[in-house]
Amino acid sequence: MVTRAFTFVASLLLLAPLPAQGDGVVLLSKVDTGADYNDIWGYTAPDGREYAIIGTTAGTYFYNATDPTAPYEVAYISGPTSMWRDMKTWSHYAYIVTEGGGGMQIVNLANPDNPVLVRTWGANKWGNAHNIAMDEAEGVAYVCGTNNGMLAIDLTQNPENPTHIGTYNREYVHDLHPKDGLAHLAEIYDGKYRIVPTANLNYPTLDSITTPGAFTHNTWANEDNTLCITTDEVGGGRIAMYDCSNTGNIQFLDDFTVNNNTIPHNAFIIGDYVYISWYTEGLVVVDMSDPNDLKKLASYDTSPYSPGSGYEGAWGCYPFSPSGVVYISDRGEGLHILRVEGPAMTMSHAQPLENTEDQNGPYQMNATVSALESSNPVASVKCLYRVDGGSWQSFDMAPGSASGEWVGAFPGQDAPATVGYYLLAEAADGSLEWLPDTTAPGDLTFDFIVGRLETVYFNDFEGAGDEGFTHGGTGQDDWQRGVPAGKSGTDSRHIGTSWYDPTQAFSGNNIWANDLGNGNYNGAYQPNVSNWLESPAIDCSQSTRTTLNFQRWLSVEGAPYDKARIRVNGNLVWENPNSFVGDFHTVDVGWNRHVIDISSIADGNSSVTVRFELETDNIMNLGGWGIDDLEILSIQDVPDVDTIALSGPTAPSAGTTATYVFSNGPPSGRWWFAYSPNANGSLIGGHAFDLSAPYSVAGQGNLDSTGAGSFAGNIPAGATGRTIFLEVAARKNSVLYDSNVLQVDIQ
Repeated sequence: MVTRAFTFVASLLLLAPLPAQGDGVVLLSKVDTGADYNDIWGYTAPDGREYAIIGTTAGTYFYNATDPTAPYEVAYISGPTSMWRDMKTWSHYAYIVTEGGGGMQIVNLANPDNPVLVRTWGANKWGNAHNIAMDEAEGVAYVCGTNNGMLAIDLTQNPENPTHIGTYNREYVHDLHPKDGLAHLAEIYDGKYRIVPTANLNYPTLDSITTPGAFTHNTWANEDNTLCITTDEVGGGRIAMYDCSNTGNIQFLDDFTVNNNTIPHNAFIIGDYVYISWYTEGLVVVDMSDPNDLKKLASYDTSPYSPGSGYEGAWGCYPFSPSGVVYISDRGEGLHILRVEGPAMTMSHAQPLENTEDQNGPYQMNATVSALESSNPVASVKCLYRVDGGSWQSFDMAPGSASGEWVGAFPGQDAPATVGYYLLAEAADGSLEWLPDTTAPGDLTFDFIVGRLETVYFNDFEGAGDEGFTHGGTGQDDWQRGVPAGKSGTDSRHIGTSWYDPTQAFSGNNIWANDLGNGNYNGAYQPNVSNWLESPAIDCSQSTRTTLNFQRWLSVEGAPYDKARIRVNGNLVWENPNSFVGDFHTVDVGWNRHVIDISSIADGNSSVTVRFELETDNIMNLGGWGIDDLEILSIQDVPDVDTIALSGPTAPSAGTTATYVFSNGPPSGRWWFAYSPNANGSLIGGHAFDLSAPYSVAGQGNLDSTGAGSFAGNIPAGATGRTIFLEVAARKNSVLYDSNVLQVDIQ
């Protein structure tokens, strides 16, 4: 028997959420051997002892987790090398499969502190297997993602020498949940959730439905088999809830994502909650008490990788331990044992700040934060913000007049600027909540612009001609402008990857696309081509903070096999992600707004071209590019408007008194009369003034009820020949105003 104890860093055992990680979830322990990890499952012995089983690229670890704060290794069983390893338990056995081949390992857990590899079975029935699912009531294992389809394996007759009883190979099955006579299939390359009966070994289809991302990775049904959750393992993928109570008529109810830049992986239902291993986001728990309105309940971010980092982070999730703890396997961080306690507070921010041309500020905002238990009140609420992606700053919010209301204000900002912010609340016991409600504070922000958002260029492709767009390439040039035909197909590679072209433009009638699918065309791009679509030259000479914005519908095999790229003036600004060992592709099933910062190339440039490219190999042809509503946007400075009118002598004599009058200021506001030898502009208190340093204030006072005032000043006797510049500033209710600048040449 191998029993290896681990010494934990004290901070890992603290039963309090880590500020950057836990939202209603606490970390009980973590074990990381330095391996590369994959899936995870659990086992509970008849006497109640609990065990975590976690796969690596080289084998499988077994941990006694009866004390979830101090798990220890009881066995390690090596196996074929593969980044995919999956395991399930039945009776007192663990069954382990891998893409590395070699069949299914059968591990006896009769003495769970000393797991024993009994044998490896099934190598003659499949070459490799992606996953295994278990019908615990029937004692049937389903080995799926094999080169020979999905195989049903009866364990009841002899769990150490099981019997192959059926095969489903109509579509590639990536994962499934067999329950109560039904198998809920996840057909990843077909993009469908399908239901088949398990008693009929021909597995006829009862119904199927395409999931939101058309890349269906995982399914799991609820206890009474009336609801089923699915995941789409694609960038921006979502979990989706379906009513499957009528197995012949699956109904979509709702979908959810915690962050549009992330990828969900495996989801499981217990009661009214869905537990999801969500790659870079870690564990996400979703409230499904209303299956038509999925909402995030809690989360724990296991991964150091930020959103948008693809398939790093939490791979597997096991929420079924009787003690209520949740096991998570993180690809780089290992085993996490977590306890879901739920949030301590509720938060809402009904009115995020909108774009403004006001540089003065302050920008008032409020939020509602309420404690769920009176014994654990809200202790503080902060707003953290940054300007143009710079360093984080913060200010404390204060209780407002309404129940649960908290108020605060941003200082004014010089345009052009983009301000991103999030809200962070802390309860008396140290529990944290934040908005936006992602898995880590600041992963997403509320954003507003200070400045003027201007459209430099827009084309919805509804014109009579191509309006300066050109296209070409080597091989077949299939770029077309017109009405999309909504063609679709399933490529033969990877046992079939489904793709779908748009049935209509995002707006109007026309789009640009690779093969619109009209007439006898099938809508798919061709093999061994390198083609492009390029915009006319666009004048961005007056642009700042320039972005490229368009509506995208793209289906393309993952790079480096097929490559979709965007170039601006020849510079690469975007390309499709690399395949995950050749299997993961970009397959849009709806229009998506695509925004790219091109300011480093376009700002101040009088000739900017945008080029969309497609380069393909000789196999696997999907739908290609679909493009609509292309626009170039710029965030501009706000033109200064001198609201106060300043007048007076512009050529006074030295040694005399000059009187200057000003009007159209804020009634009864405070005024300052300033002078400077320079008028090159400066930012003072978030407000743009004409005067520049060094400047001096010669006088101050209060405007009258009409907003008027005056100042009389002595011109020094020795000032002949000097030139100075005058400007009046005024303030009322924290808002700054300024006047025209007056040039004074002293005689």
